[in-house]
Amino acid sequence: MECKRLSLEQLKQSKINPLVAREAYLQAEKRLSDVLDTKKSVEQKASNLFSAYVTVALALFGIGGAIFKDHGLNQKTWPFFIAGTFFVFGAFIFMVAIKDEKYGFLGSPPDMWLNSGTIDGGNNALDAMIAYLAFHHARRIEVSAKSNKRKIFAVRAAMGIGLAATMIFAVCFFTFI
Repeated sequence: MECKRLSLEQLKQSKINPLVAREAYLQAEKRLSDVLDTKKSVEQKASNLFSAYVTVALALFGIGGAIFKDHGLNQKTWPFFIAGTFFVFGAFIFMVAIKDEKYGFLGSPPDMWLNSGTIDGGNNALDAMIAYLAFHHARRIEVSAKSNKRKIFAVRAAMGIGLAATMIFAVCFFTFI
């Protein structure tokens, strides 16, 4: 049996069960909170790995530069410069993961509440508003989850670049030396 989500207009015309509306809102709020926690976690990971990649890139360029200073550009410098470049690229991808995206928010703006029919509404006004908030949370969850997917993809790509940089360094180092 396929369930079809009501439109906002259909929801306004429905007889809202107060218990179901409250539970729908609580579940939507929990889900949105989970999505926002995932955002924080992914951004924290990206931030930490960004710092690590920059540090590794600086170390690799520093060692390559020291070899270059003493011996000029030769086969011994290439592994350091190539791997350092990959780590810089990975750090850039982590910056992409940290950048702002569209996310929903847990609270509702006052203008949703401060209008005729709501603030001065009858006994069912609160139940209707709770149902409407659950409805709007569904869109917020969808937008936030899509943003998280992009961030997670970027973090995974940058981690793959770091792994590739390490392997390239090892291959170049043992091939050129």
